[in-house]
Amino acid sequence: MKEINFITHFAVFMIITVLCGLIYVTVQQSHRTSANDPQLQIALDLKNAIETNRSTVKWMAGDTIELSKSLSVFNTFYNTNGEPVKSTGFLDGQLPRIPKTVLDFAERKQENVLTWQPRRGIRLAMVIESVKSPSIGFVAVGRSLKEVEKRQCTLVTMVVVAWVVCLGVVLLHLLLSYFTSVK
Repeated sequence: MKEINFITHFAVFMIITVLCGLIYVTVQQSHRTSANDPQLQIALDLKNAIETNRSTVKWMAGDTIELSKSLSVFNTFYNTNGEPVKSTGFLDGQLPRIPKTVLDFAERKQENVLTWQPRRGIRLAMVIESVKSPSIGFVAVGRSLKEVEKRQCTLVTMVVVAWVVCLGVVLLHLLLSYFTSVK
């Protein structure tokens, strides 16, 4: 009778689990960090325009955006006290108010890249730049994470299905090895 090595099969189970976890984390981080790309560019462009006394009209013109319903990028200017001054996005008809601690961090580090959840059901990918200007202290640019979060849910499903299939193959191999060794 052939001896079955359960430790080898357990090691394969663990390797599959670690690899599936690594795939999930890598792709999830890629999805989430790329959600900041347009905001990083726009925030830096706005910061440079304000600090060099150039017009910001092209970024601040157009219709206003209701943050709870739109996927569009929005821009907000805050004064040096952290009060919103002007915005292309509104939350329930009000200028978006970012917590002062978030702006304080941006002031210390010159930039703050974060996920902001102003209320349940609304999550925004935000980039905040500290600005050297007498009237504008911060530029915040953000957009909804709704689509990114949908992709992350799909990713979870794909990784879990792949993990179960791989573990099923290993389990099948283990069972076949056991039954062929019994004969």
